[in-house]
Amino acid sequence: GHFHCNEYDDLRSRWLEQTIESFIPDPLISLIRVSKLDGRQIGDLQPEFYDKVLVDAPCSNDRSWLFSADPQQAVLRLMQRKELSSLQFQLLRSAVKALRPGGSLVYSTCTLSKAENSDVINLILNSCRNVMPVDISGMARGVCQEFTLLSGMQQHELLVLPEKGRAWGPMYVAKLKKVSST
Repeated sequence: GHFHCNEYDDLRSRWLEQTIESFIPDPLISLIRVSKLDGRQIGDLQPEFYDKVLVDAPCSNDRSWLFSADPQQAVLRLMQRKELSSLQFQLLRSAVKALRPGGSLVYSTCTLSKAENSDVINLILNSCRNVMPVDISGMARGVCQEFTLLSGMQQHELLVLPEKGRAWGPMYVAKLKKVSST
């Protein structure tokens, strides 16, 4: 198979390429392609091309300010939340277009924001009749000893809560499956 990584931001794209070069063995490097496309256009450029898609969406990145003493940073992040959910929905809709029928899609953020997490997933489920949620509650049970998870989530999503002094969280994950062509 082949692995296509896309990162629109120049700095993050360079970091991604360096990470791949550092951790992927040479024989496998040729299977990986890195692009800097606008993710909102990939579905139109490569419709039903991918078996699996991960949308690691830009988000308000709660961890960066959750344990910070900078109140201005928090205010800026909260203002961005309104704009980010629209971008996240557009990226997710593009990913659905790029996904082959039968393919799976994982949506991920590093925010606690319901508007950027569950609301975006519910919007895509309500607007794309060819997408169904995938039960990941088994995975949640498998990691609950290591991570603190928010209770009351739907079976197709989980939210790892941040803990002071720990190097993870928040992290939201939802899994969907494309059941047919659009």
